[in-house]
Amino acid sequence: MNSKCEIISVGTELLLGQIVDTNASWLSEKLNNIGLNVYYHQTVGDNFNRLASVFEQAQKRSNIIIVTGGLGPTEDDLTREVAASLFETDLKLDEPTFQEVQSYYTERNLTMTENNRKQALFFNGGEVFHNKVGMAPGLHFEHKGVLWFFLPGVPKEMKWIANEKVIPFLHDKGLTEGKLFHRILTFQGIGESALETELLDLIQEQTNPTIAPLAGNGYIIIRLTAKSNKEAEAIELLDDTEQLVHERVGDYFFGYGDQSLDQQLIYLLSKHEMTLSACESITGGQFASTIVANKGVSQLFKGSIISYTDDMKEEIVGIPHNLLQNEGAVSEACAKLMADNTQRMVDSNISISFTGVAGPDEVNGYEPGTVFIAINYNGETKCEHYHFSGDRNQIRDEAVQAGLKQLIHIMTS
Repeated sequence: MNSKCEIISVGTELLLGQIVDTNASWLSEKLNNIGLNVYYHQTVGDNFNRLASVFEQAQKRSNIIIVTGGLGPTEDDLTREVAASLFETDLKLDEPTFQEVQSYYTERNLTMTENNRKQALFFNGGEVFHNKVGMAPGLHFEHKGVLWFFLPGVPKEMKWIANEKVIPFLHDKGLTEGKLFHRILTFQGIGESALETELLDLIQEQTNPTIAPLAGNGYIIIRLTAKSNKEAEAIELLDDTEQLVHERVGDYFFGYGDQSLDQQLIYLLSKHEMTLSACESITGGQFASTIVANKGVSQLFKGSIISYTDDMKEEIVGIPHNLLQNEGAVSEACAKLMADNTQRMVDSNISISFTGVAGPDEVNGYEPGTVFIAINYNGETKCEHYHFSGDRNQIRDEAVQAGLKQLIHIMTS
């Protein structure tokens, strides 16, 4: 059976952003680990007609469907009713589940309302997965060859039923295959379309492992995925495919894993045996803090001068008084000279400077969010002018990220 799994999350609160749907990602990882491929994620609100439409679509395109949520006792918990209509069956009361619900209220000296009977309903002709950590059971029904599973939306309950009932059920049915093993390769200095062109024949002919190029944060990643019952066999498959990739685009290889911008920069500095320095005004040392948060940077990063005021820029960094008066501290001319003078003072290969307006007020006619970032590299100084939005901290964060991207671009172009 070529599995096409689909996960459907039910609940208007998910669409409103009141609750983050962690169930779908958790289930995807679980299914992936037993070799089942998840093709679709859907989220739908508590509405009969919309639920019916989503269920009908899933029935046509998938053969293993897991639905979470909508199994509670209230009027807007419609999952059972909609599914029963699709399955052309009725709902029956599962006595053991009903006894568990009654016991829950009795043990706590609470009065059980009539609508709590709803939690003990199951599909006539289906199967009940009893819930040992909550009240709503999991349900299973096979409809026209498609396997449907219904789990509570409460993460703790969902995970318990999935681990203890659903996954063993799939194992017993012989539906699980080899586990999926992944390897992430990171590339810099080549665009996604160009990289894909270089690997196109490998991608088109892929079987096991598969090759998936993906755009990252200022870089490109390739995800290799091998399916096997044995880890050693999967590693060998991944090694062979990685070698083929390296033969085509190895010159752009950056490292393994989905790396942050600062990690990418540190890798490039180490690879090219270069040192970096900074001069910070608007970022107030945040760039330096981001860099030194990584281990092993003492040989690569010489430090940062925090020249927050005009006096500091003039007295420490050597920015001429007339430039500050005529051009202003927030200017391309000031940013360039900050980078140049810092590079000379500390004798680094590369120097970067940040100056701008974090707000809330304008400075020299520049609105909050205006930032100049200059880089001195190989004897040439280039400056970029940015306009960021948000509060003071958001603008400073954006400036640091932009500086990292600017450095990486210069070093890889």
